Amino acid sequence: MSGAAVARIEAAPGRPLHLDGTQASFARVPSLDGLWAVSILLVILSHYADSRLFPGVLGVLVFFVVSGFLITRLLFAEAKRSGRVNLRDFYLRRFFRLYPVVTVYAACVVLFFALSGRRIDWYEPLSALFYFANYLYSASSMAGHAAATSMPFAIFWSLSVEEHFYLFFPLLFILLRGKALVAWMSAICAGCLAARILLAQAHPEWLSTHVFYYTDIRLDSIAFGVLLAAICEERDAVRIVGLLERAAFITVAFATILLCMAVRNDWFRETLRYTLLGASTAAIVAAIVFSPHYRFVHIMLNLPFIRWIGTLSYSLYVWHTFVPTLLHAALPSLPRPLVAPMALAAAFAIAALSWYGLERPAAALRHRFGSQTVRT
Repeated sequence: MSGAAVARIEAAPGRPLHLDGTQASFARVPSLDGLWAVSILLVILSHYADSRLFPGVLGVLVFFVVSGFLITRLLFAEAKRSGRVNLRDFYLRRFFRLYPVVTVYAACVVLFFALSGRRIDWYEPLSALFYFANYLYSASSMAGHAAATSMPFAIFWSLSVEEHFYLFFPLLFILLRGKALVAWMSAICAGCLAARILLAQAHPEWLSTHVFYYTDIRLDSIAFGVLLAAICEERDAVRIVGLLERAAFITVAFATILLCMAVRNDWFRETLRYTLLGASTAAIVAAIVFSPHYRFVHIMLNLPFIRWIGTLSYSLYVWHTFVPTLLHAALPSLPRPLVAPMALAAAFAIAALSWYGLERPAAALRHRFGSQTVRT
């Protein structure tokens, strides 16, 4: 990267590369779009290229942690500004954030399957619209029903986990503040780990299924982000974040992530791995968001193109699993080496259309209900 490009990024008005304080506000959080970009690229390349080289599970977990951190931070900011959290507006903002894309996606998939004479399993689009995809695919996997993934809706398992969490979390947030919220999130993280271990011990035959997509044993992936945001409101937050941003801690966090990706043992991967990845990712997020010491990382995550990918991340996540089906139908004789690059290009084109045609107009509705997020 040229020195001029670096200077333009650093000098961009209103775009600091890190936060100076830990207290929540509605100010834009630098690098989060970049982290979303990393997350979605890991997921897409895992599906389009090589899942061993590009761990999609890590991409989803980064998304969970960042989402928990940001939404909790916004709830703290709302509570400080108005003295309360408006539950109605929160749920309406979630609705207008998610449903325009989900509804159009489900309609397009069903229409394509109908026009091409393929079997439509109505449980699958319904699982996306009503957020029970993780339980549907888990149950089907346990029963050995390969047909459960005949339609491109399995990707909604993670969105189901996320929305189940946000269904009850605002209520918990209203009831708990300060150290109580820290304690509850810590208990959720520990409880999910214990539940996974007990389940793995009781039913080791389920380790190769999708049973570990259950919301009640994957909540910790989001709770680690909430825990980070809650700690940032505490009196000792500066000292704690200062410890997390030290090079030694970040080195250990990255080494832990690499270890988790390298170990192939099913028991470890479905129990301890999620906890270690969640804690390590939260520490890295803290360092990236609050520390001034990782200048090169800040610059890369705040490049305009990277931030644009982060802006498209939700649409990219939803639409990219449908693209290979469309591509195969349109170009059945496409040479294999061209499939991945063409699918990637098509995914970005459709996601951009989805963002500019659906998400951005819906953002205006979210702002009517108090949304203060700034993603671009």
